[in-house]
Amino acid sequence: MKEEILSLESDFSNNEYFGTNVWTEEKYRVLSGGIPVIFSSPHSVNQIRGEDVRDAEKFTGALTRYISTLTNSYAIYQMFTHADPNNDEEHNYKNALLNLIEVYKIKLLIDIHSSDFKDDCDIDIVTNNHETLCGHVRLIEILKLLAIKNGLKIDEHNIPNKEKENEIISTTSLVGGIPSIRLVINKNSLDIYNNEITVKKICNFLNDFVSSVKNI
Repeated sequence: MKEEILSLESDFSNNEYFGTNVWTEEKYRVLSGGIPVIFSSPHSVNQIRGEDVRDAEKFTGALTRYISTLTNSYAIYQMFTHADPNNDEEHNYKNALLNLIEVYKIKLLIDIHSSDFKDDCDIDIVTNNHETLCGHVRLIEILKLLAIKNGLKIDEHNIPNKEKENEIISTTSLVGGIPSIRLVINKNSLDIYNNEITVKKICNFLNDFVSSVKNI
């Protein structure tokens, strides 16, 4: 698995995480699937917020690509550094997501992120206090049960961004009308170099989750 994840990550890590396709107009890429679930990794490369460049959330892109193939789900991910789709009000990444939801009758969005954690939790669930679940609150129970099954520590801090209306999960739930979940993974848990066992657990966890909810 380690070699495959590193190979998938290379498109993002090139040019110090400014992306492989720096000389083209391709800013995101879509993978087709066979079930109505879509994974998203909007921070797989560096992003621009105002005049600042924010660091990529490493291995979120590789994980999204890997799990999309494993589960036969759809996927969308950033390929080239530009404005932040999880922050800007208007963004072609979010527009593409909404189009995919409509055209392919997508029923669930799983938005993959990573961050530094103050504790040893592996994954934090964010649904803006269940607002983005579109009534499917049982999804939280399923996530927590599957985390226990796979030996992962999961939490639900549910802290939205200051401008939550611009978040991807807000847009896809409100405009797209589908339950949308942001899973924030501990950077240490996603470190394939030093924590391959936990990365495997996370992949098994996501695979189990998709199998449980693909007919939502």
